[in-house]
Amino acid sequence: MNIVSFLFRCPCAVLFPFLVIGCTNYSTTASVQAPPTLISVVNNGNSNFTIKVRAQNPEFIFQGYRLYSGISEKEVQNPTDLNLGSDCILGPSTLVQPTEYTFEIDPSTKANATGITCRIFATLTPGTYIAMRTLGLAINLQNSSSSFKVSTSSNALIVP
Repeated sequence: MNIVSFLFRCPCAVLFPFLVIGCTNYSTTASVQAPPTLISVVNNGNSNFTIKVRAQNPEFIFQGYRLYSGISEKEVQNPTDLNLGSDCILGPSTLVQPTEYTFEIDPSTKANATGITCRIFATLTPGTYIAMRTLGLAINLQNSSSSFKVSTSSNALIVP
């Protein structure tokens, strides 16, 4: 019996050493998420805005985006608390990479319009700045907890 035929008939002979020795191909360093690029903001009236975004996050840990708004570019790109933004949770299989996405910003809870990738429930005021960050899933195996890890900031745009 040759070696190929043996391994084909008994795959446990191949898998057993990996199970006993364990997998050592992992990293304790957090994955770096790529920030999105904001292309444009359009005021649709009635506190409703459309944002065009180019983004590319094919990683398994990708979860969505977080929108920040404020009175200055510095404030939205460097918020005092990264948890204070408004989230758009998409999940890793929702987006086809890379492409341009359309987000709708609206304080109401109505359903997404046609062609909208995600709706972010927030109130924007003309003249304020906005920026976005990518959300990645961070899992702590020591205490079995999970949280979001946010990317660096996108560029900032002024709301018209």
